[in-house]
Amino acid sequence: MAVYVRPEDVAAGWRPLTDAEATTALGLIDEASILLHVEVPGVDLLDEALVRFVAVRMIRRVLKNPGGYRIRNESIDDYTDGGTIDSALSTGELYVSEQELGWLGVKPEATTTRSFEIRPA
Repeated sequence: MAVYVRPEDVAAGWRPLTDAEATTALGLIDEASILLHVEVPGVDLLDEALVRFVAVRMIRRVLKNPGGYRIRNESIDDYTDGGTIDSALSTGELYVSEQELGWLGVKPEATTTRSFEIRPA
């Protein structure tokens, strides 16, 4: 099953996409579908609206920061526009967050090795 997301879904509740962004979104939709199938066993059996919601979030992260900037400052004459971009957007890469994996029923892998453990009495 493909993830049924359209560029209009990505724009809904956010802002209209430019023609270039809509084209990019189409490619990202395909990539999101592949990633979700790899990361989420049985994704085809999950609620379609939930899977669409997660895919849209993944795609928007890339569209909001396509260059993967962590800090961006632009200076024109004496005016400086810039700041720090949220770390969730700073990679510029398409990924499924830990929180989103949890929503889709994927439990984090438990680590069995510990360097030490403190148990309050």
